[in-house]
Amino acid sequence: MALRSAGIGALIVSLVAGMTSNLLFLAAFQFRTDWFLEPTRILAAGPTSAELLRWASVLDLVGYYLATAVLAYVLWRQLRPRNPLVADLSVIAAFGYALAGGAGAAVLALVGPMLMLDHAGAAASDRAVIESQFAILFEVVWRSIWQLLDAILVGAWWLGIGLLVRADQPGLSRLSLVLGTTAAIGAVPTIAGLDLVRDVVLGIVFTLWTGWWIWLLVLFRRHGGPVVGPTAGV
Repeated sequence: MALRSAGIGALIVSLVAGMTSNLLFLAAFQFRTDWFLEPTRILAAGPTSAELLRWASVLDLVGYYLATAVLAYVLWRQLRPRNPLVADLSVIAAFGYALAGGAGAAVLALVGPMLMLDHAGAAASDRAVIESQFAILFEVVWRSIWQLLDAILVGAWWLGIGLLVRADQPGLSRLSLVLGTTAAIGAVPTIAGLDLVRDVVLGIVFTLWTGWWIWLLVLFRRHGGPVVGPTAGV
């Protein structure tokens, strides 16, 4: 019952905080999708956008990283008897994802708004330096960690989950495997600098991810998780 409650709680937090975070990021960038390609434009967006960026990052930390770490632990406890090696490797990937991405979200939550407010009060000669600092921050957190390292780590976790649940939940297994493969492939256009391809892949991943959350939430509410009965292995 404790694992079931923790799983349900983590999934609800991910859905609510994660979706709210996405909306706040869009609002911080004033719903200008082209600003994500040139993020320094947000520096002139004003204090409201700075606060929106702060809270979007905080909710991102909670919804996509801390809650995912809890869910990963719950699934590891439930699925490890199927194949300890796959379960252990996949949960390590999930914790790595949560640690790296969560650290990035925390840095963005504090440093991003600070640079935005500094830019508003800086002399013209200092603004170029702040713009360079913000561009580096964005590339490190958004591109290098969230869209490259995190994509590989969370993809590995999903692939592990897909293997571990296929005996009990073949539909969820297929969705997990598709998610894991798509996330891993999505790292390639990030490396190659193919912005349009990267954004299309990200849109697919986040859409499937939301469906994956909801599917798991239904399973936890009905059955206490994705495990139906004892299984010899994957």
